[in-house]
Amino acid sequence: MKTWKERALELSKEDLRPREIADIIKEEYHSIYDMYDSVYSYLRRQGAIKKRKPKLKKEKKPKKPALQNNEPSHHRSNWDGTKVIKFALMGDTQIGSKYTQLTHLHHFYGVCKALGVDTVYHTGDITDGIKMRPGHEYELYKISADEMKDDVVKNYPKVDGITTYFITGNHDASLYKHVGYDIGKAIAMERDDLVYLGRDCAIVNITPNCTLELRHPWDGTAYAQSYKIQKMIEAMESDSKPNILAVGHYHKIEYLFYRNVHAFQTGCFQSQTPFTRGKGISVHMGGWIIAVEVDKNGYILRLTQQFIPFYKSIKDDYKNFIK
Repeated sequence: MKTWKERALELSKEDLRPREIADIIKEEYHSIYDMYDSVYSYLRRQGAIKKRKPKLKKEKKPKKPALQNNEPSHHRSNWDGTKVIKFALMGDTQIGSKYTQLTHLHHFYGVCKALGVDTVYHTGDITDGIKMRPGHEYELYKISADEMKDDVVKNYPKVDGITTYFITGNHDASLYKHVGYDIGKAIAMERDDLVYLGRDCAIVNITPNCTLELRHPWDGTAYAQSYKIQKMIEAMESDSKPNILAVGHYHKIEYLFYRNVHAFQTGCFQSQTPFTRGKGISVHMGGWIIAVEVDKNGYILRLTQQFIPFYKSIKDDYKNFIK
């Protein structure tokens, strides 16, 4: 019978670690002692312990910059002195979702055209994004960034004479978070009538003395419909408040005049999803037509608003646009 030393040398040729060899020796020779120190010392004297290459540390991928709560981008429109300025406010089209309402969206743009509106402001979540929560993938008919971009380019309403200015929201940002893709820039590169104003929020001077802020928050809906908007306006410094505030994300419709701010929740063009139904969250489909009368210096004299509602969703409406 071999001695334990002979057996240890034999096992060392099988590329086993000293600890593994010691455990085998202990078991085969029925030792009541831990054989590690003896085995290690013997193998070292015999030159039978191989130096192992140190494990290479994996390079950490640089973290993508946070997208939430960006500073607003600033834009200036070319006001020609017109005393009545018309535009539309809407948002949360969630294109890529099986619950998007593209037929209603096209109808809304038809109303804009009929009423002489040439400018539409979109408050974000032009797409439904990816991996928003477990099971979100089952609510999508487009499952990649390129597919969603192509779908928007192809199926978002294109009406002669109407330009849409849009920001992106938290669903759009999921594409950047997971695959590093700013879908707002990608869409704007292929559609001249879709102008990208930035992420989360943007401020537009519709006249030198009238500002419109587009905002897409990232938090959840509140117990009361007006609560979130009230708290937003209360948090604003008195000298930096916009004249008009348009807020997406919550899929609600509301008009509120508070602290001299004309505030709108801009609704959505997505029907209730399994997620919103399960959470007991209502959705309001439609958009606003706004008429602002200003004086010669561009200060607001009066503002009127008209909501264009869509009461009934169209089941599987996306199938009408993917033929």
